[in-house]
Amino acid sequence: MGRRLLARGLSSAVVGLNLLVLAACGVERSTDVSSPGRDRVRAPREFSGIAWLATERGFTGPRGDAEPREVFLVCHDARDNDAERDLPRLAIVRTPVDPDGIAVEELRVDFPSLPNDLESIARLPGRNEALLVESAADGSDPDPTIYLARWNRSLHIEIAGSVPWPRTPEPLTNVEATAVATVGGQDYFVYAERAQGSDTTRINMTRLTVSGRGEITFGGKWVSVSFTAPEPPGARPASGLDIDTKGNLYLSSAYDPGDLGPFDSAVYRAATVQRGGPLGARLLPVEPPQMLARSSGLKVEGVALVSGSFPIFISDDDEDYGGLLRQLRVTEPGD
Repeated sequence: MGRRLLARGLSSAVVGLNLLVLAACGVERSTDVSSPGRDRVRAPREFSGIAWLATERGFTGPRGDAEPREVFLVCHDARDNDAERDLPRLAIVRTPVDPDGIAVEELRVDFPSLPNDLESIARLPGRNEALLVESAADGSDPDPTIYLARWNRSLHIEIAGSVPWPRTPEPLTNVEATAVATVGGQDYFVYAERAQGSDTTRINMTRLTVSGRGEITFGGKWVSVSFTAPEPPGARPASGLDIDTKGNLYLSSAYDPGDLGPFDSAVYRAATVQRGGPLGARLLPVEPPQMLARSSGLKVEGVALVSGSFPIFISDDDEDYGGLLRQLRVTEPGD
């Protein structure tokens, strides 16, 4: 069933066949097929970033018992080109309550400008707001944008504001990992370059202010720590990011040799955000990084905590195999 959890030793064969991926992550069906009487089954589009929205309760599972359903906002990394310009940039994904797998609802949202390569979502802790972050697309996007999304109790998504990326402590190249932490009532924006071709990146943090009118303001000072991904070999060290209410920073690293894989990933507790320092908060590295899960065969590009704590979910952008959502079978550090 789609509810089975991803374990540390997940087999690399899990995405070796399209049928396995379709069964694992939920499917969409189309009757627009060349063979009469048969449905065409396709995997959901890639999930390049993820943020938890809500827990829905009262759904009836296959055994007749009521089960909670977690709801996530995911972004798709569609480019501003002829092939992908008209594709939705966002979707709502719900965890499964039956063998049909996850439920995917693609959204048509009005943006002030067409997003190009949205690679991450950073939820503001305790609020129905999140930053939708363009990656900079390996330098091909000279003016990457950060959008502010808001939603109501019905999970209707609206774009409340936007701002160019701030001046960063290192050249902005391609960012797939962002998050927001709240320390002492002050918000902090955290990001890391994916650092293609290196096993080391830097995790960077600055102050963040989001007004009720949707204005987004970043601080002028940054603090940074280094992170080196021990595994997998040749991985992009930062492909997804989230921070729990205790300040633990969870980061994914992903190996991507091409559209057909084979992929490989790991999830780490990489650093902590604590009170102190010139910004009012400081970053401290976890040395050595604590590996929580190894996801052989998958390209993890999103990490999301439920209401700022465990359980922890991952989302995958498995290129031609489509998107995937999984809950990790790991325990919270210190438990």
